Amino acid sequence: MEANLELRDKEPESSAPLVPMSYAEKAMASLMRLHGELMDEKERRVDLYRRLMEKDQAVAELRMYVSVLEEKLADAQRRSAARPSSGGSPGHAGSPRRTESSDAWRAW
Repeated sequence: MEANLELRDKEPESSAPLVPMSYAEKAMASLMRLHGELMDEKERRVDLYRRLMEKDQAVAELRMYVSVLEEKLADAQRRSAARPSSGGSPGHAGSPRRTESSDAWRAW
């Protein structure tokens, strides 16, 4: 019962403003400005993350393309290495040049 009396005594005090109205308005305006800046920063970060994911996707696609080209090159080298041994002159000048040019892309 004492707790109820204490609450009744405090009710009139709580209806009075705790801070001046001008201070509360300035604080609210400041909070709203900070909130706007925070939202802008979040949007910027989301955009940067999206661009990063797009670039990661492009890099992954290029890596796959390189691996496909490497496989094709290895197959072509195996086929060109198998041709001189199956027939034709052993001193054919075309085969070594193909091997050299096929590794030229690595130096680039």
